[in-house]
Amino acid sequence: MDLKSLRVNSKKQTDGVWVEHDMETSFLIARMGNPRFKALFAKLMSPHQRKFDAGKLSQELQTQIMCRAVSETVLLGWNGLTQDGKELKYTKEKAFEILAEDTSEEFLALVIEYAQDNENYRNEEIEEEVKNLKAG
Repeated sequence: MDLKSLRVNSKKQTDGVWVEHDMETSFLIARMGNPRFKALFAKLMSPHQRKFDAGKLSQELQTQIMCRAVSETVLLGWNGLTQDGKELKYTKEKAFEILAEDTSEEFLALVIEYAQDNENYRNEEIEEEVKNLKAG
C-alpha cells in the first residue's frame, strides 16, 4: 500500500464536501476530526475533563458537547432537509437543535458516518494516481 493513497485534501476535510443522501437531500459535511472539530471539542470538554476522566460525566452532557461540536464544525449545510413536510433552512443553531434532540440519534449517527468516510476527502489527483497504479 502506498501511503499517498491515504492522504486527504486539507481544504475538503475542513470546508466540507457535498454528500448526496437521496434524490432531494444533500449535506455539506466536513471530515470528522478535522482541526476545527478537534479545537472546539477540546474547548467544550475542558471544563468537564476531570469528570470525564473519572467516568462521572453524564451521557447527556457528553452527547450535548458532541452535538455542539458536530453542528459547528462538521455539519456545515444542507439542501432539501424537511421536517413535517416543511423545508428547513440551515443554520448552525438549527443543526445543533436537531442533532441534540432525544429522538435524533440516528441523524447524528448518519452525519458522523458521512464525516468518517475518508473517500469523500481524498484529492482527485491522488485518487487518479492510485487508480493508475492499480491498473498498471
